[in-house]
Amino acid sequence: MNRWSALAALFAVLAALALRVPRLETRPLHNDEAVNAVTLSELWEKGDYAYDPEEHHGPTLHYASLPFLWLSGTRSASQLSDATLRWVTVAFGVALILPLLLVVDGIGRPAVAWASLFVAISPAMVFYSRYFIHEMLLIFFTAVTLGAGWRYSQKASGLWAALAGAGLGLMVATKETFILSLAAMGVAGIITAWWTTGALPTPKAVLARISETHLALAAGALFLVWLILFTSFFTHAQGPLDSIRTYFPWLKRAGGHSPHIHPWFFYLERLAWFHPAKGPIWSEAAILAPAALGIGISLLTKRALFHRFLALYTLVLTGIYCAIPYKTPWCLLNFYFGMILMAGVGATWLWQRCRSRVSQAVLSVVMVLAVLHLARQSWLAGAEYASDRRNPYVYAQTVPDVMTLVERAEGMAKVAPEGYQTVIKIIAPESDYWPLPWYLRRFPNRGWYEKLPEDPFAPIVMVSSKLDARLDEKSGKKWIMVGLSELRPAKFFELYVELDLWKRYVETLPKDRD
Repeated sequence: MNRWSALAALFAVLAALALRVPRLETRPLHNDEAVNAVTLSELWEKGDYAYDPEEHHGPTLHYASLPFLWLSGTRSASQLSDATLRWVTVAFGVALILPLLLVVDGIGRPAVAWASLFVAISPAMVFYSRYFIHEMLLIFFTAVTLGAGWRYSQKASGLWAALAGAGLGLMVATKETFILSLAAMGVAGIITAWWTTGALPTPKAVLARISETHLALAAGALFLVWLILFTSFFTHAQGPLDSIRTYFPWLKRAGGHSPHIHPWFFYLERLAWFHPAKGPIWSEAAILAPAALGIGISLLTKRALFHRFLALYTLVLTGIYCAIPYKTPWCLLNFYFGMILMAGVGATWLWQRCRSRVSQAVLSVVMVLAVLHLARQSWLAGAEYASDRRNPYVYAQTVPDVMTLVERAEGMAKVAPEGYQTVIKIIAPESDYWPLPWYLRRFPNRGWYEKLPEDPFAPIVMVSSKLDARLDEKSGKKWIMVGLSELRPAKFFELYVELDLWKRYVETLPKDRD
């Protein structure tokens, strides 16, 4: 790496940190974040973790989070802040720049510099780096696998073989959708070989190019990572089997048995042009346009094989994700990473075509404005629009109003005779109460119900407005409804409190001054 490449990487890292670190607690935890937080707290405090093949993703997020919890100085789950939980994804979002250095001789230093900058300031990359879910770890391990595979193709060595195997093992142990990226790599590799040689490669021919020792190292690294993580460090024997079983329910969801069914253009609309009523225009066209250019020149001109492979990988993976009916916006990061690499190629090609000072000056101004526009969107997405549905990357997001429920419960625990032992009943159909299990974790005596029980009363009751509880009328005003809070868009909770407890709580509130 020369001095300019080092400076470009350093600038990208600083920009990535500046956009990812501030105000990490602005947005309340999404349902998925809260589920991950509960799982992590069990692992941290009790050492208990068992992979769930039905509803949860792989173990890497939880184990990777542990060092950040230890460094935070927090002693218990009740003290954990939302910001502390998100440090792990911030770290991987910033670290995503580093694997790009493995492909410097594959796409060129200028292309890597541009790609690093786009990773740092892309609103989608920034927003989901501040999200306590698995996606950013999956993208990082995918980048490591691609980078190590490229390095091995240039100089076969046990180190690169083992790193590629470990990277793939970590992809497997992060999220089930790794298989889509792996399929895209395979298809892109086959087409690239056919395009180059005029013949389809056979498995025997491919394996003949890899030494048995290196193949064993790669397979061994993959197997060891998979075994260690899915057995929870050899404490959960069923984990490896569950890691295979999981594809049955996930295939069912991908086929359309899910509420998250959207049209094929769902991802591209959010990236290219998203303009909600009374909201700003969101667009990552400054990345998409050079990406399209990069893909075009990689396929239609004489370029290095790695350019062609990456272009095909990106197109195939984009097609797969667009074709699958099941869609959640963070999934777009998987193919968007390839687009960012291609954007680096496209931006470099554009600069090389500008030979006069005037054209270089014009392009420089355009690119500076594009970078500033992307950075501004990233800042808005993480600050003013962090939980706003007018943000294209906000999806089924918890509304900040939910904290009113939590703050009132905390306040009443301070005046209740039982303190945090006070009984709370949370009633909502189809587990619609998440992320309340995380935010009410200090209350051990919580009851969860999907319909009104025969005895719905407790000192504090939170009930979905769908259930038309009317506990104030049913109790003869011994319980009163003291608030209506929005948990998620169009999902409201009524808060009922025992009258005597509410009176004690009100007495602690600041008195209004005349």
